[in-house]
Amino acid sequence: MRQHSRLTFRHLSRIQVTNRLSGDPMGYVADMSMGGLRLIAKQPLGMSGCYEMCLHVPTVGEKTREVQVVVLCQWVRKDSRRDSFEMGFSLDRPSDDYTRLIGELMPKRRD
Repeated sequence: MRQHSRLTFRHLSRIQVTNRLSGDPMGYVADMSMGGLRLIAKQPLGMSGCYEMCLHVPTVGEKTREVQVVVLCQWVRKDSRRDSFEMGFSLDRPSDDYTRLIGELMPKRRD
């Protein structure tokens, strides 16, 4: 059972991901939670690798908000439906910006 609720994006490629250090494209976010995210990419990344990512979150109009995260790759698998790979990442060092982003995107629950 999952520890955190997961946000899934209907509009694929909505949140683009780049390498924070080089600026190279890494893929796009398929879903995310308070504990990590799932990335879709053309090339697989190394298992157990630590990656510094920049999430480019669309805001109003053509603008984007950049959210920095440091993540650890937990798993990699080939997507049989597309010519791409799916990778699961856990947060290594949660940032306030990432936590705030998840809080903003998470549907509000009625108690």
